[in-house]
Amino acid sequence: MTDTGQASPSPVMSILLAIIGSGLLAALIGAIMTNLRANAETRRSRYAQAVKSLVSWAEYPYRIRRRVNDEPSTLTNLAETGHRLQEQLAESRAWVTAEHKVAGLIYVRCLHAVRSAAGPACSKAWRAGPADTPEKMVLGDIGVGSPETAIVVLERAITFRFGLRRLMAPIALRRILRALPDPAAAEPNSKNRGEGSAGVQ
Repeated sequence: MTDTGQASPSPVMSILLAIIGSGLLAALIGAIMTNLRANAETRRSRYAQAVKSLVSWAEYPYRIRRRVNDEPSTLTNLAETGHRLQEQLAESRAWVTAEHKVAGLIYVRCLHAVRSAAGPACSKAWRAGPADTPEKMVLGDIGVGSPETAIVVLERAITFRFGLRRLMAPIALRRILRALPDPAAAEPNSKNRGEGSAGVQ
């Protein structure tokens, strides 16, 4: 028996070489990339819903104030809308918190800021009479302020859940997000004017 001085490839190495030489590796990589894209699209959709829920709750007082009458059916529809929005907010809060702890903390802060402004505005809108003339549809300031700061803060946090930034360590992400404006601050009609962080400790 002639010794060529070269060791025969191990069975494992032979299998790996066979996989590389076939289309299995390319198929495996393709499947992984497809799965990653699908997961990213799901996250994008759920985060978009979370933002939409905040905006819808900020606009809810205007829906109440612009009701055209105080008929039972009108009041019932508005109340059901409020319940549905609350359910959507709770669902979004739970999902964001489960998806990423730091993003969840930011969402809770933004939700608190919007609720703090919208809650009293809803009470005021319920006590006001129906907007049963074109002139009454022009509401002016009913006290809800603008949710813009909270939305901007949330959208900024969401950007860190995509691409390479998604791999950032939570402690580094906390440092970055801590520098964001306070969601409850700098609203045009808010009583909570001032500066501060996004509340990430």
